Amino acid sequence: MYKVLFSLATISLLFFTGCSSERASHHQASQSAETDRKPKLVVFISIDQWHRDLLERYQEHYTGGFKTIWQESRFYTDAYHDHSATLTGPGHSVLLTGAYPKKTGITGNYFYDREAEEEKYCVVDSHTHVIGSDGVIKKAGVSPRNLLVPTLGDLLKEASPQSKVFSVSGKDRSAILMAGKKADGVYWYDKSSGELVTSNYYEEELSDFIQFYNLNSPVIQFIPNAWRRSKPEAFYLDNARQDLFAGEHLIDNKNFPYQLAPQSTGDTSYRSRVSRTPFADQYILSAAQHILNTQELGMDDSPDLLSVGLSATDYIGHTWGPYSQEALDHMLRLDQFLGTFIDTLQQRFGDDVVIALSADHGVLPLPEYLAQQGLDARRIPKTQVMDDMVAIESKLRQEFGIEEPLIELKEESYPFFNPALTLEQKRRFALEAEKLDYINRVIISDDLENSTDPVAGFVSKAHYQPRSRDFYLIFTENYLVSRSLGTTHGSVYQYDQHVPIVLMGAPYDAGHVSEKVSTTDIAPTLAKLLGIEFEGFDGTPLP
Repeated sequence: MYKVLFSLATISLLFFTGCSSERASHHQASQSAETDRKPKLVVFISIDQWHRDLLERYQEHYTGGFKTIWQESRFYTDAYHDHSATLTGPGHSVLLTGAYPKKTGITGNYFYDREAEEEKYCVVDSHTHVIGSDGVIKKAGVSPRNLLVPTLGDLLKEASPQSKVFSVSGKDRSAILMAGKKADGVYWYDKSSGELVTSNYYEEELSDFIQFYNLNSPVIQFIPNAWRRSKPEAFYLDNARQDLFAGEHLIDNKNFPYQLAPQSTGDTSYRSRVSRTPFADQYILSAAQHILNTQELGMDDSPDLLSVGLSATDYIGHTWGPYSQEALDHMLRLDQFLGTFIDTLQQRFGDDVVIALSADHGVLPLPEYLAQQGLDARRIPKTQVMDDMVAIESKLRQEFGIEEPLIELKEESYPFFNPALTLEQKRRFALEAEKLDYINRVIISDDLENSTDPVAGFVSKAHYQPRSRDFYLIFTENYLVSRSLGTTHGSVYQYDQHVPIVLMGAPYDAGHVSEKVSTTDIAPTLAKLLGIEFEGFDGTPLP
């Protein structure tokens, strides 16, 4: 078996590292009218925290995959996650289910389960274990059991049992929530072991071909001793902001070059550190190519599906912000990694492959940077929010004549009203909280069903009662609350909602589409392409 695997893996590496940057002639011919022909392979790529602006801002400097996207794809320029939970778990649950978080049940990366009366991770499953090359490495397991609707892969396996469905990502929740419950293989990078792992929900032992990849393509093989700028420093000063900027979550030696070599053979911090570099995405794309080749995806008449989750953009964005020199260098490198991967797919499969790309959410730029640009942007400490809430509660308890607390924080994070409060009293609390300059509005769950407020509409699409809170604080645009360094996402604003949607392949003419569309439209679009009929989508096929 290992002799055969070696041959396939060698082909995989040759495809991944040695292909030409020229597009095959059949790809040029493929940009024609849509056809009813099913592709033999659909590859969906999610770039975690890939805001739409990152594609346009640097497009004149791209020469690889992002240039292909800009010039040769059907690119939806006005695409959004039109819900409030712009986070990794909810976002990935939407991408390949075509359903909003209120249906997927994935209301956050973590949520409070009212029935269990405890906080849960979105893919936690106490009945499973995480499996690596040496067997069980984590007894606290993960699986797709919390996902309440089928994914595209689940629908494909039901319609065509011979089809193969695989997923690989830098994060467990990304891989699992794109794959669903019936996938043939679901793998992700585990920071503790530094290798690809899975859940025994999918397989009792890690597949031989993934064990082989872990042995022969260790993550250290992709990581240089130092992460250095790929262009002269002046280029970054011209196209990004200055380095060592206020608000960055600085690590190690604080700026370029970042030393990445492990301190020892047992350096576990190294395994985590590499996730925050561009080379982590190269590792995942190489693993995706290995899966394609060893599992012979796209090689018969039953259409196959591979989802790929690239997570480095998220880790880098959280740490340094999306307009940092680190983020720019990552985009330039990812452009090349993606170009190689896309070239390989198109040269090998021609008109038989469709490639789709999008993102789970965007991100708020560092508020210090936005303030430098003249915008009203601030950091608000968590202690200030807590103090202000305590003051409001004290005032209203006296006004209402209630001795008990008005608000209870479950697990110190999830706000619930005292059951004794009337709806009018809840609304009174909302009005008082909205007087704070860092709170735009307060959305009460009782009011979601009949509200015509667009912001309440975003919240409603992410509100699943058994896993949701009683009210939502909608912070002021460009205000970053409860994060002392770096930045984050999760709001209802365009910087978190606006993401690219990209389709490439024979059925799709190249061009930029300005019609406003939703990320819930991706799954029904690909389902239609694969001849799958399903009435449970919230979205509709893209034009």
